[in-house]
Order: sequence, then C-alpha cells, then structure tokens
Amino acid sequence: MLPEAEPGEVWQQDLEAGTDQVIVVYVPPDTGGELDPAAIYGHIAADATKRDHDGMHIVSMHSMPLRHAGVYLGRNGSGFESRVAVVTVYERRR
Repeated sequence: MLPEAEPGEVWQQDLEAGTDQVIVVYVPPDTGGELDPAAIYGHIAADATKRDHDGMHIVSMHSMPLRHAGVYLGRNGSGFESRVAVVTVYERRR
C-alpha cells in the first residue's frame, strides 16, 4: 500500500533502473474529489527542472489510475479518478 501524501504535497519514490535511468513514481493525495492535472504535472515539471540541473531529462511518462470515484446513479463510466500514480522515466545525459 502506498503512503498517503498530505494535502498539497506529492509523495514520490525514486527507483534506480540501470546505470543511466531513474524511474520516479509520483502519487498526489486522494482528496476524494476530481484530480487537478495542472497541480500534478506542475509538481512533476518542478521536479524535472531540478533534475535537469543534475543532467537528467524525461524520456517517458505514464499515469496509472489507483482509485475511481463511485458510479453516479448506476451510470457506467460516470465518476472520476480520485487517486493516480504518475510514473516518469528520467535518463542521465552523457
């Protein structure tokens, strides 16, 4: 089970993936409401800027839904994602 981030923060974990790559898992808090993509990707962009100064750049991103809000009045496909993980692969420049 992933730790729960505090409101306004994003939990993240770095996973070394060989000599020149790092996989970073970003998980914003589950507020029970609709996700704010600008806030999530804003955090990732800020982190990518810091990593750029260390010679790393993004080569791949993927989002993984972790929790879907309940169906509204039995309507399939209704609701929204309330928790997500964004997986980003960074590569070190040589």
